[in-house]
Amino acid sequence: MRFLIAPDKFKGCLNASDAARIMSRGVRDACPGAKIQCVPLADGGDGTAEILCRALGARKKHAVVRNPIGKPISASWGLRGRTAYVDMAGASGLDRVPPSKRNPWKTSSYGTGQLLRAAVEAGARNLVLGVGGSATVDGGLGAMKALGIRFLDQRDREIPDGGAGLLQLKRVDLGRCVWNGKSVTLIILADVANPLLGPNGAAPVFGPQKGTTPAMVRDLSRGFQRLDSVIRRQFGKSIGKIVSGGAAGGIVAGCVGVLGSVSGVNVRVMHGIDFVMDALEVEERMRWADWILTGEGSLDSQTAEGKTVQGVAKMARRFKKPVIAFAGKLDLDERSVKKMGLRAAFNIAPRPCSLEESFRHAAPWLRAAVRDAMRLIHPRVSPAQ
Repeated sequence: MRFLIAPDKFKGCLNASDAARIMSRGVRDACPGAKIQCVPLADGGDGTAEILCRALGARKKHAVVRNPIGKPISASWGLRGRTAYVDMAGASGLDRVPPSKRNPWKTSSYGTGQLLRAAVEAGARNLVLGVGGSATVDGGLGAMKALGIRFLDQRDREIPDGGAGLLQLKRVDLGRCVWNGKSVTLIILADVANPLLGPNGAAPVFGPQKGTTPAMVRDLSRGFQRLDSVIRRQFGKSIGKIVSGGAAGGIVAGCVGVLGSVSGVNVRVMHGIDFVMDALEVEERMRWADWILTGEGSLDSQTAEGKTVQGVAKMARRFKKPVIAFAGKLDLDERSVKKMGLRAAFNIAPRPCSLEESFRHAAPWLRAAVRDAMRLIHPRVSPAQ
């Protein structure tokens, strides 16, 4: 039997490479003679640049940038030829901010812009940006400030950093953008399909994950409406409903509307999992396999919006390959599992437990869950073997 093992990370406890290795051991426990290929994946969330750099042989580079609350930190990115791979989470991630200081009203994506700027200064002209895991809800204005773009209030003063500044925005000045005329292509990899505005928009869906209060959500929603209005008036673009526009606190919509209006700059938005699977030639490996095993930390309603498991199942459906998924938390009913195209989905925890306990035992529980699932599909293998 031939298995393709293609998981994402189990956030907080296992990176994608570790998860793939542990899953392969679970397969071998039940099927010692199995042929296995492991392809760790990412969907635009934190860790995407690392996966791409490792698989494609990009050179790791470092830069000192601002974290979301303005403190200097070292962040990494990768360079291969004229292409750079950057994770927003490396500079502006939630784990870069102490829990007590997580406040999207003030946190800024400025450091992400510094990484992108450093990549272009190093010779890159194609930038691949994974935007998951951010601590910010500022529409990407902080990142674009780092590139020289000015966001001004009605008195032509620069607006404050963070989501608070959105409500004061009156005008955008592109004149000082350091990328003017440089022929830069920015490919943004999104892991969700949520728009910028509306009940499924950036503020109500992702704000609470980053520390917003209900009142802050309302104000941020109003701020994004203002951003949409300013961009529509100045650049003739409507960003409120574009697919994935709300990802990472609205940075996708902001960059499409503002940065995409800079001379010589091309901004493209892609589903992260589709880009990664294409770059890693997963289709060819999937044709080879009899079974596909995938997984990530949580399978829930967001999974079908562009996460790794959904992307793997979608591709497998084309080749009529069965897919089994494993998760630290399974919050989907049987109907949803089938609708996603999965043959089965398993919660790796053997009993109800706390989050801390699940993190602590993730490796042995994942291995055991895969082993037990393999005995279901290969019943001739007895536990003694």
